[in-house]
Amino acid sequence: MPPTGRADARRNRELLLEAAHSLFTEVGVTDAAMNDVARRAGVGPGTLWRHFPNKDALLAEVIGADLDRLADLADATSGDRLRDWVGALVAHIARYRGVAEALARAVVDGPLAGRCHGLERAAAGLVDRARSAGVVRDDLTWVEVVDLAKAVAWVGESTPAAARYVDLVFEGLVTRVR
Repeated sequence: MPPTGRADARRNRELLLEAAHSLFTEVGVTDAAMNDVARRAGVGPGTLWRHFPNKDALLAEVIGADLDRLADLADATSGDRLRDWVGALVAHIARYRGVAEALARAVVDGPLAGRCHGLERAAAGLVDRARSAGVVRDDLTWVEVVDLAKAVAWVGESTPAAARYVDLVFEGLVTRVR
């Protein structure tokens, strides 16, 4: 349900989003139960389900604005700064344990898929600019870059070494002078 309608419904929706953000940060997306979100927001489960029919719909709203910002950042990033953008993407994905898995499912279908399309388009443009600038291999695709970012973020959920892994991955992506 979009943020229109009665004032109490808008307030409840915001409370649910704040509670979900807190729980996703604390225990991860996978371990955050929908009933726990409702309880933390101080509303009944029915109120939660009226606003968000499933956890992916809730997650899409919680991280959607961040995905939009990452897409805007990719659009504004020059090809030689691809590594920096991937680092920002990894940091965002690793912020909530379980988001990497949810994003992997999102490319197929579901509420997150729609929120990911802008990010995918922007990533494709950024990888094209990086290839044109000679920063990365000619055969590198945006899908590979995003998948590698999700993989690094997934590992980064359990270790503080995500930035190091981004560096290691990029060593294999850069063009080599022979």
